[in-house]
Amino acid sequence: MTNYLDNMKYAIQLKDSGTVIDYCDTEEQAEYWLKADNVCLVEIKKASCIKVEYTELSGPWGYGHQEGSFATYGALLPCVRNLIKWIQREVRIWGPDVREIRDYFKHCHLYVNGVNKSEWLWKQINELNIKTLYV
Repeated sequence: MTNYLDNMKYAIQLKDSGTVIDYCDTEEQAEYWLKADNVCLVEIKKASCIKVEYTELSGPWGYGHQEGSFATYGALLPCVRNLIKWIQREVRIWGPDVREIRDYFKHCHLYVNGVNKSEWLWKQINELNIKTLYV
């Protein structure tokens, strides 16, 4: 089974956070988005990729779901910076209770250029000093 993103050529993402807002096959398809100042077009095949997927195998009513929580493309170091910004935003949303923050992130799976780095992400979340993120 192939993913529809395998055929996409470009990612349209926000410049300040690196968050992907859409995908397209041609530059012409991205013209509408590129009118905004804070948007850029990144060629997927020539860029590094960091993605976070949220996967909950079962919920309180017996069903689960999976969704893409975050994706960014570009040079690896800016992608890592974008990932850190995303983590900080999520911590602010789920905090200030550390248990809720860690509970959310334990369902997040990190992929760097297709390689599962979830263990690294979970270790970082467990070591976070949550109070410093609220300053």
